[in-house]
Amino acid sequence: MICGAESTDARTGVLAAMLAERLGVPQLTLAGKVDIDGTAVTVRRVTDEGYQVVTGQLPAVVSVMEKINEPRYPSFKGIMAAKKKPVQTLSLAEAGIDPALVGLGNSATAVADFAARPPRQAGVVVKDEGDGGAKVAAFLAGRKFI
Repeated sequence: MICGAESTDARTGVLAAMLAERLGVPQLTLAGKVDIDGTAVTVRRVTDEGYQVVTGQLPAVVSVMEKINEPRYPSFKGIMAAKKKPVQTLSLAEAGIDPALVGLGNSATAVADFAARPPRQAGVVVKDEGDGGAKVAAFLAGRKFI
């Protein structure tokens, strides 16, 4: 599995580590170059001291840096052709996935409680009579934003 450097984990790099732990496979992170030879994967990453070479066995989770390759941008013709391609939906059986390994029964998390978002309230209008800045600052300070 390959992960990018940009993710919703605030660039902390933990997504690849969490996936590797969950899947029980090695992780090779921050790769600037990836080579695969049979079942061995070797990554080269840049450090403050130079390059570091790390090797692991497949299957593995590899996270790559944004400069690992030049991005390929789709052409307009390619985008339009992709819209016409059929989307194939597979069942768990067709995909060869054991139903006991997925879904609510095998979830690592559970929702303990939830509540609907409260309805949006009317905002506060501040009329600027020369003291608008002070009024806005007082409003923000009252809600502990400043």
